Amino acid sequence: MESPGNTSGTRIRALFEGAEGAVEIIAPFIKKAAFQSLLLAVPSDAHVRCVTRWRPREVAAGVSDPEVFELLESRGNYSLHIVDELHAKLYVAGARCLAGSANVTLAGLGESAEQGNIEVLVEAATAQPEIQATLAEIAAAERPATLHMARAVRRLADALVTSPRKEGTLSLPWCPVSPRPELSFRFYREPPSGFLGAADRALLEDLAGADVVPGLEEAEFQKQIRRLLSECSVGAAVLGSAGDSLVTRAEVQGLLEELAEGGLASPEDLWRSAVEWLSFFFPEAVVKQQVAVVGLRRAELLRH
Repeated sequence: MESPGNTSGTRIRALFEGAEGAVEIIAPFIKKAAFQSLLLAVPSDAHVRCVTRWRPREVAAGVSDPEVFELLESRGNYSLHIVDELHAKLYVAGARCLAGSANVTLAGLGESAEQGNIEVLVEAATAQPEIQATLAEIAAAERPATLHMARAVRRLADALVTSPRKEGTLSLPWCPVSPRPELSFRFYREPPSGFLGAADRALLEDLAGADVVPGLEEAEFQKQIRRLLSECSVGAAVLGSAGDSLVTRAEVQGLLEELAEGGLASPEDLWRSAVEWLSFFFPEAVVKQQVAVVGLRRAELLRH
C-alpha cells in the first residue's frame, strides 16, 4: 500500500495538472468516484481521451461503472472508446506518462477507506517505443462508446445482481435457460427495464451471463453466441455427433443433471432450451424435430 500523500491517484493528478492539449486515461476498470477525482485535476481546456472496457459481469461485480460516460458528457471535450481485451493501464499527458498496474478505482489509486491495492506506476517518456507500440495497438482495436452501450451494459449487469440463480453458476460454462433465442439479439441491444415477466427475466439473465461485449452488430453477436454454445457441455455433445444421427435427451441426461445441480433449471427445461438455441444459432447443423429429439443434418446433404 502506498504512503499517504504519495498515492497512485496523487501521482496521476500531478501528471495531469498543467497538461496542455490532451490527457489520456486508459484502464480496463474505471469507477465513477475515482474517475471524477482525476478529471478535477485536468485543465478545463484539455481534451480527455478515455479508453476502457465494459463487460456485464465486471460491472455487476462492482469493478467498473459505465456511468463514466455521463461524467465525460457533462464535462465535454472528450472521447471515450472501448477495447474489449484491454488490460493495459496508462496515464498520458504530453511527453510524459505513467504506466503500470493501477486501475481507476479508489483501491487502485491507493485512496480507498480500506487497505488499498499494491500497485506500481512507472514514469516514462510517451515517445518510448514500448509505450508507442501499446498506444498503437489500442488505437487499432478501439471502437467508440455510446450512451446506448453504457445503459445496455448497466441493465444486463443489474440483471445479474438481482438474479436468483446461484452465484456458483457464473463459474460454469455458459448454458442458456430461456427457450426464446429468437429474441436474444433484440434483448442484447435493447435490454428491457422495469418489471419483467419470468420469461423476459430468464432471457435477460442468459444474456448477462453470456458476458458478450456491448455494441456488436448482429453477425458478430451471433458468432459470439455460437462460440459459447459450442463450449457448453450439452452443445458440444450435440454438435459433435456424427452424420445425420439423432441425439436424444437420454444420451445427454448426465450432462443435464450436472448443470441442474448448479441451480440453473431442471434437466427437462435445460434440454428444451438447448434444442431451441442450437437449432436457432446452428440451423446448418441442427434441426429441431420434437422436444425430445434433435436431428443433425449431414453436411453433404446441405450442399445439394
